[in-house]
Amino acid sequence: MKKILILIAATTLSVQLFAQKSNVESAAIYFNSSINEVGDAKKTIFEDAKKAIDQAAENEETKNDLKMWFYKALIYDTIYHNPTYAAMDSDAVEKSTIAYKKCLDLDTKKKYEEYCTIGILNGAFACYNQAVNSSNYDMSVKFYKLVADIIPYDKDKQLAKNNLSEKNIYYNLAITALRSEKKPDAKVFLKKLMDLNYNDHLIYAYMSNILLEEKDTTAALDCIDKGRKVFPSEKDLINLELNIYMNQGKQDVLINKLNEAIELNPENHELLYVRGNVSDNLAASMLAKSKQARDSSAYYSKKAKGEKVPSKKTAYDVSAKQFKTASEQLIKEGKVKSASAEADYNKVIELSPDYLDAFYNLGALTNNKSTEIAEKINAINISGLTQQEYDKKVAVFKKVQDSVLNVALGYFSKALEIAEAKSEETPDKKKEKYSYMADILFSIQQVYANLGDEKKAVEAKRRRAQYEN
Repeated sequence: MKKILILIAATTLSVQLFAQKSNVESAAIYFNSSINEVGDAKKTIFEDAKKAIDQAAENEETKNDLKMWFYKALIYDTIYHNPTYAAMDSDAVEKSTIAYKKCLDLDTKKKYEEYCTIGILNGAFACYNQAVNSSNYDMSVKFYKLVADIIPYDKDKQLAKNNLSEKNIYYNLAITALRSEKKPDAKVFLKKLMDLNYNDHLIYAYMSNILLEEKDTTAALDCIDKGRKVFPSEKDLINLELNIYMNQGKQDVLINKLNEAIELNPENHELLYVRGNVSDNLAASMLAKSKQARDSSAYYSKKAKGEKVPSKKTAYDVSAKQFKTASEQLIKEGKVKSASAEADYNKVIELSPDYLDAFYNLGALTNNKSTEIAEKINAINISGLTQQEYDKKVAVFKKVQDSVLNVALGYFSKALEIAEAKSEETPDKKKEKYSYMADILFSIQQVYANLGDEKKAVEAKRRRAQYEN
């Protein structure tokens, strides 16, 4: 009796398996039949094919069947590409692409390899378009990842030839995550790009900024350091590192690093420019702090003069003296940094005669010297001086100031010449050129105004307006 029961159970299982296999065969028959039909009949037969393949895909007995995956790929590919069937499944492109992939994985005898390879590559392009055009973050990520999964199947590098390499896909993933404020995901994608040696220094800057937001300054500096080993002269990384060290009061650490790099490569004009720029920024910071200290000294000195209580008067005098000493020291140190920057900029234009930024910065640095002279003019004590005596003192300073301004004008004019020769062939290049032109012409306008040449100042202003719109 037991043997009979076993036989019956086995027979039932065989019938069920046959039924599921039948769904695969039915899907194939319906699909092939629909090709030769038209109109409603075609659509009805195709719907039967979809229904049969969906049932086969859900069943344990046929979910890993090679033929099932092949026809699932064909059916869902047809849904995606045929507007008449589009309403049947909005996820058709994803399902067809996954089906092609599964079919290739199972097809050990290469029965469907040629057809499925074409299908999966077309699916990759379609998925990429879905990722780019979707406004939904999760949807974009899903499709980008699916494209990345397909890349190993691209034996002839057709995807790579169309910029759908693994590196580019992960870059798009990283940018999408950053724009969507998905910082944990962005870190994962950026780390992957670093592992893939992606050739863009900004991935290290993006990662460092995220780490800084997380208050992990040590990790941020470590990331920048890794980036600078690959991109030693990239200004974005150097400036980011500088800002961190400045916030920590350790800006000289970066100068030392630059000194070491330049010692190994003294003709590297990019490194020289960066060191000059760092020194220039430090000089500007010291000048600003010196003015604050000087103002504080004047404040306490005034307080001391009006104070009647001896102990308070002494305290104010001490504070005034301390701030004055600090101001003088900062000015002294700032001049050293400024001279260092000037030397580096001059070396840069010696090595690279068309280095626009070096000429522009030399102009700005030189123009700042004229500001110092203007302060000396304003500091002239007019008490007891006749107008003639005052004018004579001013004339001495003005002669020096005009000489300095003309030197600055020469640097700005050279920078303008280089900027005018820049290309406008793409929107980005045009934007960059116009930005340079506007900035340089504004500086030239200021120089002419300080020289008292109103006509040329107005002309520079008129030209500048052309590049600011």
